[in-house]
Amino acid sequence: MRISQMGALHALPPHAIPSPMRADLEESLTDTVYRTVFEPQAWADAMRLAADAFPSNGQTFYFLDKPTGRIRPVALEGIAPRWLSEFEALYFAPDNPWIELSERLHRPGVVRTNERLHTFLRGDEALYRSAYYNEWMRPQDFRYTLGNTLLAEEGVVANVTLLRAPDMPTFDRSEVAAFERLSRHMTRALRMAVRLERSEVSRLEMSALDGLRHGVALVDADLRVVHANRAMEALLRDGSGLGLRDGRLFTASFQAQSHLRALVAEALSPLNPASSSKPSLPLSQGTSTLNLQATPARGAAGRYLPGKPLALLTVTHTDTNDPFAPSLLRQDYGCTPAEARLVIGLLKGLNLRAAAQAAGTTYESARTTLKRVFMKVGVQSQSQLISRVLRDLSAQR
Repeated sequence: MRISQMGALHALPPHAIPSPMRADLEESLTDTVYRTVFEPQAWADAMRLAADAFPSNGQTFYFLDKPTGRIRPVALEGIAPRWLSEFEALYFAPDNPWIELSERLHRPGVVRTNERLHTFLRGDEALYRSAYYNEWMRPQDFRYTLGNTLLAEEGVVANVTLLRAPDMPTFDRSEVAAFERLSRHMTRALRMAVRLERSEVSRLEMSALDGLRHGVALVDADLRVVHANRAMEALLRDGSGLGLRDGRLFTASFQAQSHLRALVAEALSPLNPASSSKPSLPLSQGTSTLNLQATPARGAAGRYLPGKPLALLTVTHTDTNDPFAPSLLRQDYGCTPAEARLVIGLLKGLNLRAAAQAAGTTYESARTTLKRVFMKVGVQSQSQLISRVLRDLSAQR
């Protein structure tokens, strides 16, 4: 018989045609799947019921991180621990045709069987020549598979796969149809669980941020605000120095905007050690300075999907005419009056040339003065200097 690319399975011998799944078993399995929304441990029960509904030697539900080639098991039945440790290397081996056709086959709603894979390969049974089959499936007495992707987001896919021994019949049309129905329920349940989990995590984290007195926002790499606490909302409504446009943070100048992007990008970089001194961005706001700092924050992560990388952006508000500033610079850091005048100019958001002019000195002298201040304060850059002084001023107040 002729087979379309996504069409029916190959013709089965008469003895291989199983009886349809019992209605009561399908109903029980569906109920258990929806129980997982509030009871994640019920996935193990669902896998055991799947073994009754679709007689098989192994039943697996796991998350597959395609960029890293790692898996995260949720519920496994019939897979010994030693085989789980070898799965990643063999499944992602270059000769595994499931990986070759991953983009086309690992999509929600596309039921996968060996026969459909071979149809995609125009009759080539490459699966049975692969290391994945010969070194992972075959030693465990697996040959036939029935699987589906329940969810695919940002390189992570949730897969359910049933595995059957070579002395059993392959999965037939009625089983594929029943598995398609079941997979739709599994996908709905998983999406509901992910939404519920993310909202619970968000409520806990956001309520903690709302209790802070200074402005705090969770932002992504595009400066899109995921959440802003009340102090940050008030600051953004004021629109002086920092604002919100189309859901993203923006500053009054192109240079400051570039600096803000770099600040967040550095916080989100996996190469950025948590112990390193964090740079800051001063923004002038009348007689005050907004000091912005970014640190990595955990995304809305949980047992299902990894969280989206987010940065925690904190804003401290300092009056640059604060009488504490000169005394802090002179008494705590040992700065001379000339050095203190230069630093106060920088605190007001002036660049070094303008701060030098305001302090009544030349740009060249200001550069030399600034190096002395670095040594006294114990920093290595202008941004670190401003951050340290603003932090210490806030502590004094």
